[in-house]
Amino acid sequence: MNDLAEPPAQPGDGGEHAGGDAGADIDHAGAIARLMGDGALLARVLARFRNEYRPAAARIRAALDGGDVPLALRLAHTLKGAAGLIEAVPLRRAAQALEQVLRADGADPYPHLARLERALERVLRELDAVPATVLETQDAARQAAVRMAAPARQFDDRDVLARLAGLLDDGNGDAVDLVCDAAAALTAQLGEHGYRELASLIDAFDFDGALALLKRHGAAG
Repeated sequence: MNDLAEPPAQPGDGGEHAGGDAGADIDHAGAIARLMGDGALLARVLARFRNEYRPAAARIRAALDGGDVPLALRLAHTLKGAAGLIEAVPLRRAAQALEQVLRADGADPYPHLARLERALERVLRELDAVPATVLETQDAARQAAVRMAAPARQFDDRDVLARLAGLLDDGNGDAVDLVCDAAAALTAQLGEHGYRELASLIDAFDFDGALALLKRHGAAG
């Protein structure tokens, strides 16, 4: 049992259950809107979030317990981006609050981590209520349909980076498919190592990190 007191509310934080729907841990309507109405892509994103971010809070706690604040900060930032993509507003705000505290030298992060743990637990509980086969089958069906319906596309090396940067800046889920479809063009521009790093960030739905990578390569204004 955690006896830590709830941290003070952050400016603009309407409480742990602020969001598009009162009391909603995931604003599904907002998430679909963020992904430009692509419900199948949302199913894919939710399935991957459930699989990849289940241990996120434990990893942050382990990093803090081990004195590795930079790692904890990076993990909190990545979780914030992933939570934002699925419109898990209370979790995103909890991750943002923790990130801000970690950047403030000397502040106690553990009350904020406790808040994040509770928010993540609620999101996972909601996702676990949907059978894994439903999300995974929707994802597999969508990918198969894309492969069957669309011939191999050719991408202009000069344009693909600008297009990807725009999608990332808008939080558009089409960025996920573009990174896969335009692998050759992106590798030509970023190099093999740069593309692998980009793909890893996209797989983690860290759109902010991916956009920052493009900016480092001079590919985004």
